[in-house]
Amino acid sequence: MQLIKDWRHAYRLYSVQISLAIVLVAFAQLELLPLWQTQLSPTAYATFNSAMAVLLFVARLIKQSPPQQALR
Repeated sequence: MQLIKDWRHAYRLYSVQISLAIVLVAFAQLELLPLWQTQLSPTAYATFNSAMAVLLFVARLIKQSPPQQALR
């Protein structure tokens, strides 16, 4: 396994961005679920989480070019 050469620029990768979005949504569900529980079904949450996981899987399959070096 080869690690990212310049790991400080990993935030530019789609898979990292989607993973952060999944974490933020999970945190929002933890905090806001009691407020939304009467309006939204558990199936809606499960469907959304499954779609985000599939999107993350697809993003990991996409070959991404290395981050561009900043012009000095």
